[in-house]
Amino acid sequence: MVEYRRGNLHIISDFEIRTLMEDGPDIDLFIPIDYRTLNLYIEDMPAYMEGRIQLTEVRNIIIRFSTEKDNHYCTVHFLRNIDLQSAVMNFVFNYKDHYIKLIKKEYSAEMHIITSP
Repeated sequence: MVEYRRGNLHIISDFEIRTLMEDGPDIDLFIPIDYRTLNLYIEDMPAYMEGRIQLTEVRNIIIRFSTEKDNHYCTVHFLRNIDLQSAVMNFVFNYKDHYIKLIKKEYSAEMHIITSP
């Protein structure tokens, strides 16, 4: 298990987390998950959603965040390759009061966005 903390960004992961780029206040974290199906669980999803969003054949996750004092937003990119142009999906969220947990399963991965204790 790997734990990454920088500012308010907190990630707990069964996968390796590497810093891909650090340019000024922006940092890109690279997390290879090896073409797994990824089940995305977002706490407090609307009741009409079944509880998860599933993405197939995700090779890598890139999380871009800023170290600026009042900026707590990050962009999460799910990639088929190493290139940002291969993104299957991306979204932005405020991580100030949340953390990310990545869990490796035998043939899949789970990403949970959870309210911090």
